[in-house]
Amino acid sequence: MSPQPAYHKLHWMNAPEYLFGMQISDAGQFFYESMNPAFERSLGISIEGNERAIHDCLSEEDAKSVCASCDACLAEGRSVRYRHRLTLGVRRREFDTTINPVRDSESGSIVKLVGSHRAIEERATVDAVDRMVKRRAAAELDLRLLSLQEEVQQRIASDLHDSTCQHLIAASLNVMRLRRAISDNGSAEKLLDDIDASIDQAQREIRAFTYLLHPQNLLTDGLKITIERFVGGFAARTSLKTSLEIAPEVDKLSYERQRAVLRVIQEALANVFRHAQATQVKVAMEAADAHFKLRVTDNGRGMPVNQARSGPKAVSFGVGIPAMRARLRQLGGTLEIHSSSATRGRGTTLCAVLPHPLPLKRVRPRERHQSHLGHQKSLAQWR
Repeated sequence: MSPQPAYHKLHWMNAPEYLFGMQISDAGQFFYESMNPAFERSLGISIEGNERAIHDCLSEEDAKSVCASCDACLAEGRSVRYRHRLTLGVRRREFDTTINPVRDSESGSIVKLVGSHRAIEERATVDAVDRMVKRRAAAELDLRLLSLQEEVQQRIASDLHDSTCQHLIAASLNVMRLRRAISDNGSAEKLLDDIDASIDQAQREIRAFTYLLHPQNLLTDGLKITIERFVGGFAARTSLKTSLEIAPEVDKLSYERQRAVLRVIQEALANVFRHAQATQVKVAMEAADAHFKLRVTDNGRGMPVNQARSGPKAVSFGVGIPAMRARLRQLGGTLEIHSSSATRGRGTTLCAVLPHPLPLKRVRPRERHQSHLGHQKSLAQWR
């Protein structure tokens, strides 16, 4: 008999597990009579109808282990199944080996053996691969989100500047012409004043939005000066009073980390301008031994608790806050938002923590205590 009748031909040719047929000599030795293509490729040999002793095909250790399985099959007269480690191919792995007896149709005696070696994927390896695939998918999703956010911001800034602002300027000019035409009508004059005020407010907001959305260049001046200029420009274009404290060590960060910090500050200030109805905003970034901590605090109306937190019940913010979290998560950082309810009106604090490998100067206990007292005093003044 050939092993092919025991296995469908297509399965024999294409099965990933290692299939084989064995002859048994009068001296009780085992010879491979046939191997499927997968088994031949793993060993780098070809049977092609020629019998080959197990010890000629496998290492001494592996041959003993497989022969022990075959001896057990002969002794028990039935199929046996063993799990053992074999070097079938490039590395040693766990295999599940099954040996089946083939009996003569007349005498009923065992004349051949057929079997298989099936590699068992180690659970730890499978879990590690799954985790790696999930991390890679999450990272790719984060990068797409960040890229999408920046593309959208640049497009909005360009459209607002090139199109919307021009329409508002044209409307303002037309109001001036209309004012001259009906200067003797008091009620019309009041209406035109209101229209002028609305147009001026819209222009101020658009200038602020385009400034907030426009990417800043870090390569010339470094992060500290770039943040100072950006926050100064933000204050000049809005009615918000700003306060800024940036540790000079931020300029030692890699460009990737500097860029992440700047984008988080941009998005945080944009959210304050859009939603907070605040009059003051404070940006502070301090350095510690293993991380930088960024706080953006406003005195606005705050937000509901379920908006400040993340999770399935949180209210959607579009791509802004998720993009900030994704940007920081790419670098091993975190983002938290603490806010009082809208009725209490005590504002919102965005807190971002970014780890770093920089060797920073350690603060002595007395200096740390004095710094803490100064920080508490500044917070009291801020409130």
